[in-house]
Amino acid sequence: MAADAENTPHARRAAPLAPLPDHRNVNMPWWQELWRRHAHLTTPLRERGLACDIEFGLSAHVVRVSLPDGSHLIISPPQEPSSERPAGDPEGWIATREHPDDPSLFEVLYDSAPCDDPGTPQRPEARHGGSAQPLIKALDHRLSQLGLLPHPLSPTGTPSSPPLPATPTAPDPKAPAVCDTAVHAPVHGDALLALAARLNGSESNADAATARAGIQRLPQPPAHPAGPRHNR
Repeated sequence: MAADAENTPHARRAAPLAPLPDHRNVNMPWWQELWRRHAHLTTPLRERGLACDIEFGLSAHVVRVSLPDGSHLIISPPQEPSSERPAGDPEGWIATREHPDDPSLFEVLYDSAPCDDPGTPQRPEARHGGSAQPLIKALDHRLSQLGLLPHPLSPTGTPSSPPLPATPTAPDPKAPAVCDTAVHAPVHGDALLALAARLNGSESNADAATARAGIQRLPQPPAHPAGPRHNR
């Protein structure tokens, strides 16, 4: 898929990526723009066999990561108060582990969000701010301790690949095609995200209808000319 091909360097792709989400928003331009802006988080996690999705949290979009034991991670920017930085590029990341059937399970795995309260000590990772690499490294460490990495890291630090099947399997023709049209239209993407946030926060059918109409009226980015394909 275009999004996977562009956001995952070939040299790092030691294991197959976890599948994309399977819901109707996958084909929506605003969702594709959000997915692109969070690819620096979702791609390394999917390389480790962890399925990811983009959802709307308290006041910002978050990355939800499904874990093998039924629990999940929520990776979000600061939400109370909310971050004013662009989606996918906050001043810090907060990663928690929760379980829908066990309210007692709540663990903060990472918190690099700045703290304005002088009486509250900052966590060591606060010095990393919005950098993704230290966050992924911390998640690797904790999930390895818990035995929740489907593709454990190899000695070289890359996700190990499971044994290949004897006969190569054809790609799934029904897999959702997450395209990269929003990559070439940042202004268009910002407008989509603003309208999507309004849609998520609407309190009446009239407000929701207005937001949907605004998304439909947005001009579409120019289509990419089809170029020659080269077999590798």
